[in-house]
Amino acid sequence: MFGGKYLVYWKKAKQDKSDALMRSFDTTIEAKSYIQGFVDSIVEFTKNADEEKLIEEFKIEEMR
Repeated sequence: MFGGKYLVYWKKAKQDKSDALMRSFDTTIEAKSYIQGFVDSIVEFTKNADEEKLIEEFKIEEMR
């Protein structure tokens, strides 16, 4: 699950306001697609959800 080069985090999602590590991917395209799919699900099932604001809640970091 965490063997990829790019890590997806949900910013300040934990109770202590630290970032939640969600998953790793081999490419940024995969990571961005994962985020978009996650956001699409939230928007579909949450009244008045703001897609653009939700996308900003995630970040991708490259492992070094």
